[in-house]
Amino acid sequence: MGQSLAEQRGEYENSLREGKLSGYAKINRIATGVGEKWGVVIQVNFPPGKRIELEKIGRQDVSILVYKDRRNFEGVSSEELAEAIRLLDPVSTESVGFGHEGYKIKLADGRIDCLPGGIHLWCEITPKVSRFLDWLFTNAYGLKPQT
Repeated sequence: MGQSLAEQRGEYENSLREGKLSGYAKINRIATGVGEKWGVVIQVNFPPGKRIELEKIGRQDVSILVYKDRRNFEGVSSEELAEAIRLLDPVSTESVGFGHEGYKIKLADGRIDCLPGGIHLWCEITPKVSRFLDWLFTNAYGLKPQT
C-alpha cells in the first residue's frame, strides 16, 4: 500500500496539509483499491490529536479486515499465535474479551489489536511488525503473499 500511496501522493498532499476531508477520502480510496486486490478491507486511520506525518501514512494507524464476522482464529493454535506475538517483544498482551479470541498487544511504541477477523495497527509497521503480519496473514487468515 505504501507504494500506491507514494505514487499518488500529489493527489492528496495539499488537501491533507490544509486539513480537508478530501485528502483523507483520497487516501482511503487508494487503500480500498489495494485491499480489493487482496480481497480485504484496508482503512487508514487518522487518530484525533495526532500529528500527520506524510511519509508515515499507510505505514501506521492502519486497519485490515479479512473476515468481518469471525470470532475465533482458524488454522493456528493459541500456542502458535502466542509464540508469534512473543517475537514482537510486547510490553504486555491481554485478551480482547467480549466472546472473541484476540489480543491487545502493547508495544514500546504503540499497540496492535490482533483479532480473528482482522488487525488494527496503532503503531509503525516496522520490519518486525511486517514479519508478524506476513505470518498472521498466511497462517491465521489463509492469505498468500503476492508473487
